[in-house]
Formats: sequence, C-alpha cells, structure tokens
Amino acid sequence: MAASWWLVFLAGALGMALGLVVAVFWRPRRALLVPEVYVQGLNHLLSDRSDEAVEAFLEALRQHPESTDILMALGRLFRRRGELERALRVHQYLLEQPGLSLSLRQEVLLEIARDYLKSGILNRAESILKELLQRDDRYVDGLQALAELYELGADWPQAVAVRRRLKALGREGQEAIIALICGEMAEAAIGRGDVTAARQYLAEAREVDPDSPRTQIIEGRLAFAEGAWERAAGTWARLLDTGAYPALLLVVRPFLEALKRCLDQPSCRSWRARLLDRFDDTLTVYRVAQALLEVDGTEAARDYLRRALNARKGLPVVQLLLRLETPTPELLPQLVQVIGDLPMPNPQFQCAQCGYRTGEHHWRCPSCRSWGSFTGGTLWT
Repeated sequence: MAASWWLVFLAGALGMALGLVVAVFWRPRRALLVPEVYVQGLNHLLSDRSDEAVEAFLEALRQHPESTDILMALGRLFRRRGELERALRVHQYLLEQPGLSLSLRQEVLLEIARDYLKSGILNRAESILKELLQRDDRYVDGLQALAELYELGADWPQAVAVRRRLKALGREGQEAIIALICGEMAEAAIGRGDVTAARQYLAEAREVDPDSPRTQIIEGRLAFAEGAWERAAGTWARLLDTGAYPALLLVVRPFLEALKRCLDQPSCRSWRARLLDRFDDTLTVYRVAQALLEVDGTEAARDYLRRALNARKGLPVVQLLLRLETPTPELLPQLVQVIGDLPMPNPQFQCAQCGYRTGEHHWRCPSCRSWGSFTGGTLWT
C-alpha cells in the first residue's frame, strides 16, 4: 500500500516537473523541444536513481538558468520522500546561483529551513527563519515554519507567541491551535502539581477559543479531582453534541463515575441518557461498554450493547455482547463459539487530515502534525 502511494505521488511530482519544463521551453507557434538533460533527469527519477537525477537537473540549471522552478520542485520532492541530504543539496545549489531576485532568494532560504526542520536540525532552521523574519516580519510562510519548529521542540510559549503573530496577520485556524497548545502547557503544569498555572493556561485557551475540546476535557478533570461531580459532568457533557465528541471518549469512565455520583440531579440523568444513546462507531461502543462494565457492572454494559446491536447490528457488538452474557437457547452452540472466538477489532482514532490511525488519542497528529484533527475511527460497515 505504501509503495503504491509513493508511485502515485512520484507520478504527480514528475508531471508537475514536466509541466514546468514545458512552461519554460514552450515557444508560440514552434515545436516543443524538451532539452535532453531534462529527459535524462526524469528517466533517472523513474528508475529510482536519485543521485543521477540530482546531477542531471543541476546540469540542466547550469545550461538553462531560467528553470529554477524545476529545481525547487525537485528539492521538495526529495524532502517529502525523506531524502533530506539530496533536498538540501539541491536547494543550497540554487542559493549559490548569481542573480537571484530577493523574492526567489527568500523562497530558497525558506526551503532550506524546511529541509533542516525535517532533518531535526532545529538550531540551523531557526537561525535561517529568524534571518528571514528580520528582513520581513510579516512573512507568513516563515512564521508558519517557525511555529512548527517551536512545536517540534516543545517550546510552547514561543509557539503561542508566533501563532498569535500569524493570527494578527490573518492566517486562519490559529485560535484553535493556540488553545490546544495552551492545553499542552496546562497538562504539563498539572503534572508538576501547579494547578494555579494550569488554570491560567486554560483561561488563555478559553479567551482565544471558547469551544476548545481540550480545554473542556482538562477543566472537567480538575473539577473531578476536587469532587465537584456535577460540574465535572456538565463540563464534559458539552462535548456530547459537538463534532469533538470523540475527545469525550478520553474521559468516558470518569464521566460515568461523576454521573453516578450526581444522579439525583435531573441534569445528570439527562446527560447519562444522552451518552448511552450514542452508537456512532465501533470505537464509541467499545469504550462506553468497557467503562460501563467497570463503573456500573455487567448488567449495565449488557443493556447498552443490546441496544447498540438493535441500532447497528454490527459483528463487533455481537462479539462484545457474547463475552458478557450467556447466549439464548435458540442460538446454535457452534455459531456462538465461532462468533465469540473471532478476533476483536482494533478500534482506533483517525486523523481527518492524513488518515493516520492509532489507539492513542493525540491533540496533534504525529504523522502530518495537524492540530485537533483526530476523530473516531473504524466506522460501521
């Protein structure tokens, strides 16, 4: 599957490169003559001979200095493929070319900074980005790369500062990211026992994004730790009818525990009913059933799974139910044994941006580094 993905990606990249060649060398009313050196370079790429491709395209730039866009695209291709030394070599060669315009030099320096960033050489990337921003403090692409650098190095205060600059310059989506980073700092503060600092970070998060699910998860945990059951349950219940509902699965057990302690309140009974009416996907049913088993016992988990089976009639629900109760007499013993022994599915969270799946929830995708992109995975079939 991974090999197929790379073939598709490589084909697209080569198409882009060939398109650039055509754009550079096309002349109206004349036949299209693609220089031989570019054909050689493309052949090397298709044959997975990256070093030869680099040499061919560098020679192409020496022969045709106007074709810098092709080298820029080639460097990006190498970086995305993880061939970071080759990417850096291509971009540094471009930087050494005489007569680069200021805008093109800025673009090449940004690509070099991204090469270093992808390589994990953060100090060099930071130095280049700061140099770019000294020349133009409104350079949005440079600020975006600098924010990613600080986030990669877990320098959260600096990351927030840069994200605020991006927000001031009109870059969309910064509010949600700032709130998620504030949540990162709040959880770190709780980990070292500084609840006061944690509340300050949460207040900062609410200021920029009042609906941040991470803020609500952490605030509910703080209330739960204080024994404020209804307040904890009410904080988490706000996620029930939102697109951030999968985040509630992180705290579904303490949520049920808090609800159990405040069931004398109509609001708590209503929240519990709404939670137990959710059968969105396998992950939801699995997490809620497991939490019910631990908090309220076997009968509560059975009742939930029976209703889930009526709602969705999915094989995973059958498996869960068979593990909790004795099958009815009309079911053939052999069928029960076969179904009960089937391997359990592995419900996972999934990144809505890149499709990355994992059993662990992340506020920031480890694969594509998008913030707040995790949703429920493994949908019903």
